[in-house]
Amino acid sequence: MMAQAMKPSDRWIPFYFVLFFLVVAALDGIFVYLAVSTQTGTVSDRAYENGLAFNKILAAAADQDKLGISQNAQFENGVITWDLKTANGRPLTNAVVTARIIRPTTGGHDFTIHLLPLTPGRYQTKLVLPLQGEWMARLKAQWDTHTYQTNLSIISR
Repeated sequence: MMAQAMKPSDRWIPFYFVLFFLVVAALDGIFVYLAVSTQTGTVSDRAYENGLAFNKILAAAADQDKLGISQNAQFENGVITWDLKTANGRPLTNAVVTARIIRPTTGGHDFTIHLLPLTPGRYQTKLVLPLQGEWMARLKAQWDTHTYQTNLSIISR
C-alpha cells in the first residue's frame, strides 16, 4: 500500500485550528467588554431591605386605593402637569407635590423636583432633561397624614 502524498495546503491545517480559536477568543473578549462596560448590574442598592419591606409596600398601596383620589398626569411640551381630585370630586389643594425623575437605562442622572400649584388641584413644573430618551417620573403628593403616588413615563426628544 502506498502512502498518499501530502498536498501543500495540508500543512496549513494546524494553523486553521489555531486561527479558529483565536477568533473565538477575540469575540468572547469583545462580548465580555460590552457586558461589563454597558450595565452596572445594580437594580436596587438595597434589594434585601426592600424585599423585607414588601408587605409594607402592599399595605401602603391598599391604603392609597382607599383614598379614592382621581388623578391625571401628563408630560407635554417639556411640562409635567398633575391634576388631583379627592374622592368627592373636589380639587386637592393642600398637597406638597414632588417628582423623582429617574433614567432607567443609565445611573447617575436621577433628580427630584417640586411641582407648584397652578390652579386648585393642578400642579405643574417645567422639566429640563439632561439626556434624550426614556425617563420615569415618580409623582408623590403628601397632605395631612396621607400620601398618594403614581408613575409617569416620559420620552424626551
